[in-house]
Amino acid sequence: MLEAVALSGGYGPSDILREIAITIREGEAVALLGPNGAGKSTLMAALTATLPHRRGTLRFAGEDVSGVPSHGLVAKGLALVPEGRQIFSPFSVVENLRLGAMKLGSRATLEERFDYVYTLFPRLAERKSQRAGAMSGGEQQMLAIGRALMSKPNMLLLDEPFLGIAPKVIDEILAALQLLRRDGLTFLLVEQKLPIALMATERAYVMIKGHIVLESDCPSLSQRSDIHDLYFSLSSPQQA
Repeated sequence: MLEAVALSGGYGPSDILREIAITIREGEAVALLGPNGAGKSTLMAALTATLPHRRGTLRFAGEDVSGVPSHGLVAKGLALVPEGRQIFSPFSVVENLRLGAMKLGSRATLEERFDYVYTLFPRLAERKSQRAGAMSGGEQQMLAIGRALMSKPNMLLLDEPFLGIAPKVIDEILAALQLLRRDGLTFLLVEQKLPIALMATERAYVMIKGHIVLESDCPSLSQRSDIHDLYFSLSSPQQA
């Protein structure tokens, strides 16, 4: 579904991403792990063309999309849930969701997507007319995920969706991700917390200082007794 080959890029004259290579198969749930400053959000920006990459190739659904702009990637079926939610606070829940459906062609399809999102997140259905900025942080995160799903994507990129939300809401969002997996949606989850990431996905990449330094299936990763020491050692200056 998504393949990055020797992807490099960054802000200003320096590369933050260095020869990134990842492959995500259709229907797969993959985690991208790493500490603060690892380059995870920069990679999300490169994958969605909000940060032009300087070198390397990006393929989506078998097509070379290296030069496709961000709105073109959305039209092809790639959707991002950005870090920090970035909802439109003055707008209602319905208005935020409708903005995520701009590429849909018919009213029937639009209503189907509303039903899908409201079934996944019943709280949003209860708050259709509420101003988004008056919602709790967890509810806003549900709205951000729902907005991305309104475009009927083939693949979802989630950038730190569990950051700063209550444990109960974390459980609700994890349950929603399990339902999305059951429905066959492909997704890449950026996360710092290992336990959450390993529950939500089946395979993981670990990123440190712009490099992919480890790839593993989640069961193997979770069974490593040295996982915390490994995580720390990968973050050490020697690995730069």
